[in-house]
Amino acid sequence: MDLVLELLEDPAYRHVLLNHLPVSGLAVAWLVLGFSVFERRWSTMVFALSLVLITSASANPVMSAGDDAYPFVFDSLDGVGRDWLDHHVLIAERWGRLHLVNAFVAGAAIGLGFYRSRWRIGVGVVVLVSTLAALAASAVIAEGGGKVRHPEFRLEDPPIHETPGRLRRS
Repeated sequence: MDLVLELLEDPAYRHVLLNHLPVSGLAVAWLVLGFSVFERRWSTMVFALSLVLITSASANPVMSAGDDAYPFVFDSLDGVGRDWLDHHVLIAERWGRLHLVNAFVAGAAIGLGFYRSRWRIGVGVVVLVSTLAALAASAVIAEGGGKVRHPEFRLEDPPIHETPGRLRRS
């Protein structure tokens, strides 16, 4: 048990542990939402919208843990790994907030669906589209993150950015 608590205190471990929620969890939530919109079942749609809200909002602790882990991970990497880490950070800063917008849209859709029953399918479709955009952002962020620690996936050099994702913290 002490080992588990020690690992959970490590921000890099928390980041790796949690980063599957806004990727895999959101993909499952999108499928459930698509089914519920197709079947026009409000009870299933509320469940699916709640899943979208939770898995999208989970991006916030993932990004927070990533921010906390950055200096430690940066120091443990080689030159190309550091470049990929900066690319990963830049993309996450640019597109990661889309998950929080998606969580807000899902929460608003739940409220609007209870307020106006005729809007239920429409708001479900809006959340399907916004979730697809968040999933695309997740894929791009995760691709860069996978190349940070896995040199076998680095088939090309990281893109060159005008400004680095972060300055190295002292």
